[in-house]
Amino acid sequence: MADIFCVDDVPDHVQEDCGSELAGVVALAFIEPSVEVDENNLANYLEDPDWWEARFNDSPASAHLVLNTRGEKPAGTPTEEEGFGLVPTERTGDDSELTFDSQWVMRNRNFWAAINRRSKWDMVYVTAGRDADGNFEAFYVQNVSVYASVNVQRSIKGRKFYSGSAKWSSPMTPELPFYAPASIFTLNG
Repeated sequence: MADIFCVDDVPDHVQEDCGSELAGVVALAFIEPSVEVDENNLANYLEDPDWWEARFNDSPASAHLVLNTRGEKPAGTPTEEEGFGLVPTERTGDDSELTFDSQWVMRNRNFWAAINRRSKWDMVYVTAGRDADGNFEAFYVQNVSVYASVNVQRSIKGRKFYSGSAKWSSPMTPELPFYAPASIFTLNG
């Protein structure tokens, strides 16, 4: 008997013996939706520094970095509809939202205006976790809608920054994890 999404095989859950995976959204990358990303060959795409450099050097650039952010991505919210037969409710997908803050308001108006106006982006969000080579634990999602706006705090001792959110929906498939090259995602520490 197949389920609604026709998933036949379920792989074993991998249990690690020790360690932890650090959280926090510390960087973002926005990729033009026309750019090919082979999810079955990440070593030659998202994990390859040369692939990123080629996207930055496209004219116009087809990938954009936002380094040194702060943010979070809570668990998604399942979407449901009325079921059939004796099944009262069926989950048909999920909605996710990542919220972030980004510095440097004065020179980035045009950047955020362009990001806000496109209805679909592919996005990478980078977390503080690292692998043994120092590369960052990151996630890739497609068809993301982004909105960022200036956030000016009341205190004259505080900073102004862009506050934003990225939203997407999926057929209940979590974001694709990979290791983002540290040479590209160079962060202040």
